[in-house]
Amino acid sequence: MFDATYEILNDGRIYKYKVTQNGQPIPYGEVLNLWQYESNFRSFFISLLSESAFSAYRWETPPITKDTAKRQFEFVLLNSPGLASNPDKTTFRDYFTTDDVNNGIVVFENLGKDAILVVPSPRDSNSSREGTAFSAYSHLAAFIRGASDAQKQALWQIVGQTVQQQISDRPLWVSTAGGGVAWLHVRLDSRPKYYGYKTYSLSDRV
Repeated sequence: MFDATYEILNDGRIYKYKVTQNGQPIPYGEVLNLWQYESNFRSFFISLLSESAFSAYRWETPPITKDTAKRQFEFVLLNSPGLASNPDKTTFRDYFTTDDVNNGIVVFENLGKDAILVVPSPRDSNSSREGTAFSAYSHLAAFIRGASDAQKQALWQIVGQTVQQQISDRPLWVSTAGGGVAWLHVRLDSRPKYYGYKTYSLSDRV
């Protein structure tokens, strides 16, 4: 059985979670496998994010390397009400796809070539009974609460796959930010460029 514990930090502005299975810590590297291959874990993780009291948040994880992948998986949610804005449908539109492959989840480098982005393509709310309004794409909390289950599951599958492919001896920071572009994008960064939780952004954490 999957479970999580959390502690409340910074006067309630940050929630820090640690994930377990049958009472035992789950290593970060194993979470990558579970995201890819275990739908029950993905559903558990999606529910965990959905139940947050924050209307909008940033999601941040500690830096991962081949060595730190053995550490217990943890993450923080940072209260970020400013992310609740109209979705930016234009910045990533050249990368969007209408194909059903991966339920529209696309992967590409940012303009600076120092980060990889995992991004959901929009699905027209009128195209099917499971269609999603564009408002569900402005930030992670909106997506978790408003996108179709199929696309939410696909997002975490592709995040797990992409992070696993990028793990090396150099630290990789996996997070969402969204202050610059109001469209959900999971970032795989070579540095903690937009991190708000200092414990994770400090180099001696690796």
